[in-house]
Amino acid sequence: MCIFCFEGTPRELVDRLVDTNQDWFKRHFTEVLIHSEDLAVPEWSFVANRQQYKARFFLQALEDHAYLSNHALGVVDLDLFVPDLNFIFGSAQFGGNAIVALPRLRQSFYGLPNDDTIFFQRTVKEVFHELGHVMGLRHCTNYCVMQFSNSLADTDHKPDTYCKDCIRRLE
Repeated sequence: MCIFCFEGTPRELVDRLVDTNQDWFKRHFTEVLIHSEDLAVPEWSFVANRQQYKARFFLQALEDHAYLSNHALGVVDLDLFVPDLNFIFGSAQFGGNAIVALPRLRQSFYGLPNDDTIFFQRTVKEVFHELGHVMGLRHCTNYCVMQFSNSLADTDHKPDTYCKDCIRRLE
């Protein structure tokens, strides 16, 4: 798997994510590479009247780099959306690639003081959730990282681990 930062994404966050979760990544992916160059923010992705970016263009940009690895994870520090949803924390293609959007995971997005610990925990949960979809998992109703997050409170409530049913599906 190859991890890509889009322009403006804090690379040190991605480095920390991989460093602190090496065992998890090794268990689920043969190899994990962090691409050395940032990807450009896709043209046409910005929607002015929403002040947000269309997630599908970021997933398409990852597909353009699919030759580097079987799967790709993109991390972007922009507010993303998909049709029919006001916003997303992330999006994934079953068996394909995934994207995680950082802005709404930060306390400051909601006018609260920044908390790097909470922000990092939320980022880990969303990465594990989206990569769960990449590995074929669907949303889960158990106490599990694969629970659907309709709000930040949902993300904060769920664990950063898979339940025993999801672990069994991954084996």
